[in-house]
Amino acid sequence: MQQRNSRKWRWGLAVTLAMTVACTQAEEVPVAEEEVSHSATDDEAAFRALAERLRAEPSWDRAELSERLHGLDLYPKLKRGRQRIKVAVGYGRQTRVITLRIPRGYTPDRPWPLIYALHPSGGTGPSFLPRVEKLLGNLVEEFILAAPTHYYQTVLDAPPPFTSEHPVMLREIRRTVHVDSDRIYLLGYSLGGYAAWTLAMLHADEIAGSVPISSAYSLPADVEGLWRAFTPNFAEVPILHVWGGRDGLAVPGFEGRDQHSGTMSSLNRRFSPLIRKWGLNVIDHQVPRAGHGGAEPRRDQLLKILEHERTHYPRKVGHLFRHIHQARAYWLEGHSWEGDHWGEPGRRIKPRKGESRAAAYGRVILPLLGELRGEIDGQVIRIRRRHVADLTLWFGDGMIDWQQPVTVELDGKKIFAGRVEPDLDVCLSQAARTGDFDRLRWAGLWIDGNSQVRRVRSSTEFPPLIREP
Repeated sequence: MQQRNSRKWRWGLAVTLAMTVACTQAEEVPVAEEEVSHSATDDEAAFRALAERLRAEPSWDRAELSERLHGLDLYPKLKRGRQRIKVAVGYGRQTRVITLRIPRGYTPDRPWPLIYALHPSGGTGPSFLPRVEKLLGNLVEEFILAAPTHYYQTVLDAPPPFTSEHPVMLREIRRTVHVDSDRIYLLGYSLGGYAAWTLAMLHADEIAGSVPISSAYSLPADVEGLWRAFTPNFAEVPILHVWGGRDGLAVPGFEGRDQHSGTMSSLNRRFSPLIRKWGLNVIDHQVPRAGHGGAEPRRDQLLKILEHERTHYPRKVGHLFRHIHQARAYWLEGHSWEGDHWGEPGRRIKPRKGESRAAAYGRVILPLLGELRGEIDGQVIRIRRRHVADLTLWFGDGMIDWQQPVTVELDGKKIFAGRVEPDLDVCLSQAARTGDFDRLRWAGLWIDGNSQVRRVRSSTEFPPLIREP
């Protein structure tokens, strides 16, 4: 298992809110938790045995492989109730604790949908679970709930160290309980709502839907152009945005967070017309009389999100990110950074004559964001990249015609032409690497910083998800 990271920090968005703390304390329920200890040492043997069985069956169908993977005996038998897993995150042997709520009737022989529950400031995973249970009502026994405690990556402009704690935690959850990777949902309140927005934007290819509550669109409002630039990231992920019309909590500004960019409700009133103007996949639900603690989703809206399944291989991909571990977008995956970074020490941003402070920040920061864009046009695949050197172009069923040659263009230049064939060993190695048995990758082309192309093999080594500084 890979390591993880994170120096403890707390974005002080709602730390001082007596309402938030009161809600958290009221929800604290003493429930016994058992610690889950699961070794994945036998998993590799299970994958090898499956490959041997399939090769012995000349008539096996690729469409059956997902079901065959879900049929592997990889998961411990867990009792109903709360279980706890501890996950290493790197950066000085730091760990995170995740509380799992195992539903009534859970068996590890089939995949279950997952709700990743993100607590508010001052809360914990266990203290937030009763609130999630109440929201779900009788649906709660249909989902596994996973609630991390004291996560620290909540917003795009989070301070260092820049960790991949959430993708790593989700992967470890998938290794502990049998998860339907097409039905992973985010649900967060206050600070957790900001995290739900951020994860939906930066890791949309893992998410089926997101429900941020009592938060605002989690990008610095005082960086001109940033809101619009990121909207393609969550084109495939429906979001239920729930907020109180009387939420007067001040939202920190960008530069040093020593000033405010508005209140929750005022920022959301700015965002609401843009949802309609930009055609975003967002259900904007204002609870007019609610403050920071009283906004809740309607039942029908929540059901709409929780019935949605993740998109596998969209024809168009547009993905902005700040760090290389965020450079994953459905069928594109960045491996190494190239060029300047946002946040390098010593960089000063001064407005030019007649330029506003927000415009100056937008002028400097937007070009420092990494970018992956792609379009599938029949058998032609066009890719554009910024601040990305090595990357992989992945192929799955329904994306291309395997019997016909493929042309790949990178930044307007043709770099590959030829057949791409599905490879069982590549598919199984990627399923083992990601823990995702639902969106299968059958082939890949590794494109380096010089635009040279080589085919991905089962032996191809990929950078670790956690990268120590």
